[in-house]
Amino acid sequence: MNEEGRRIGLFGGTFDPVHNAHLALARQAYRQYDLDMVWFIPNGQPPHKRGQIHTDIRHRMEMIRLAIQDIPGMELCSLEEDAEAYHYTYRTVQILRERCPHDQFYFIMGADSLFNFENWREPGTICSECILLAATRDEHNMEDIQTQMERLHALYQADIRLLNTPNMDIAAEDIRAKVREGADISGMLPASVEKYLWENMLYGFRG
Repeated sequence: MNEEGRRIGLFGGTFDPVHNAHLALARQAYRQYDLDMVWFIPNGQPPHKRGQIHTDIRHRMEMIRLAIQDIPGMELCSLEEDAEAYHYTYRTVQILRERCPHDQFYFIMGADSLFNFENWREPGTICSECILLAATRDEHNMEDIQTQMERLHALYQADIRLLNTPNMDIAAEDIRAKVREGADISGMLPASVEKYLWENMLYGFRG
């Protein structure tokens, strides 16, 4: 992490499992904003999902490795892998800023996160260190999105830019449910990830 002046996308989440919509979003950010790389940052213990049971972080990280291994510019960041502690985005960003003082960070988020961003821990810190890239989807009215962008700019001087993402109706929750049923999930995630989760009997599948 000693190179200077890079444009780095930060893509956090539980990725349980990583799927094709995640990859499409990362690719779009990489292309649209001419990023040097996108770091996938799986959260070992998300504070906003307390009480929920997540697949072991080692499995989730390995699935990300498999998913991005042949995609240029995609990398795995293990900064939030500790499953014994809660990880807050603002602190992760602070640590990355300390390590990479000259890089420009682009924080990739869905439109849903844009509308509850004020409830995050230290949103002003995130905005001071990152340009926010918000993915739009059909369920959100563009006028509402623009209004929220203006509101966050007024509150935190947030620099928010839109990601022109394709609408992909894929959710990790649906994948997990299908796996439990032994149903077909091809086309929802990379073949390498599908093979891994079946072989490791993740998400309640027992054959």
